Parts: sequence; structure tokens; C-alpha cells
Amino acid sequence: MRPVSLSVAEQTDLDAKLKALESSPAPAAPSAEQERTLVITAREINAYLAGQGLGETFKVDLGRDSIAVTTIAPIPEDSGLPLLAGATLRVRLSLTLAMDPGQKLRLAVNDVRVGGVPLPNAWLGDIKGVNLVSEGVEGDPALQRFFAGIQSAEVAPDGIRIVLNE
Repeated sequence: MRPVSLSVAEQTDLDAKLKALESSPAPAAPSAEQERTLVITAREINAYLAGQGLGETFKVDLGRDSIAVTTIAPIPEDSGLPLLAGATLRVRLSLTLAMDPGQKLRLAVNDVRVGGVPLPNAWLGDIKGVNLVSEGVEGDPALQRFFAGIQSAEVAPDGIRIVLNE
């Protein structure tokens, strides 16, 4: 995998998005929904990962309601896995991110592949298709509040669009 490099204009745009997440809104007069909307592209995500030193080991691809994350995972010689020790595996995780009919965020594992081979759901603890947001937030009030703050989320090949609640 090759790290993504943004042009100066693209990097400026990404920096502005990241700054908006860290501080209060600028004194411009956008509409209320525009002010609460964040759109980020796969290219921006991959460039951010590259900036964190992860660009050669992680790659994100976006599709219609789907996010695919590919990683290169080296298996240490002393891993205790005789057939895989010293090897490098390509692992791909495919997720669905969308709003469910009740307008709540849904994040579910579609597929996990190791070296291009799909892993059976039973090997993954029957996690495929399970809404990780609803399963993961039941006992965590902080996560409940975080996800309750999301009005809508859409994933498309051209980017992830998230609108926050007021």
C-alpha cells in the first residue's frame, strides 16, 4: 500500500475540517444544518492515516453504505503460529454504516477476509450483521450520548456525510 498525499488545497480543506472538530464554529453564517455537517472523503481519511504513520499498513475504501478497511499485518516469528510466523497477512474488514428505520445509527460487520479468504461467521463469534452500535452502547452511557448526537450518517463512494443533532 502507498500512503496518500494530498495537494496543498486538499490538505487545507482537511485541516479546516479537523480544526472544526476541535474548536467552536467560525463566525461565518452557514445554515444550521451546514454548521452541523461533516463530509470527509476516503482520500482525506487515508491521508490522515498516512500523517499518523499508518499509510503503509492501513487503507480505507468507501462504497454505498459501506466502509472497507484493509490492513497489512505482520505475524511475529515468536507468535506461536508455526505456519504463519514471519508472514505478512492482508486483512480486509467490510462494514455497513447507515441509519436504521428508527433513525438510529447502524454499524455492522459484513465480511472479514484474511489473504482474500472470507472467514466464517462462526469463527468471528457470529458478529456478522450484528448492529455494533446498539450492542456496544447498552452499558455505556457515554457512548449512548455520543451516538444520540448523530442525526444522520451516509456513506457513499465520494465520502462520509454526518449531520449532528442540535
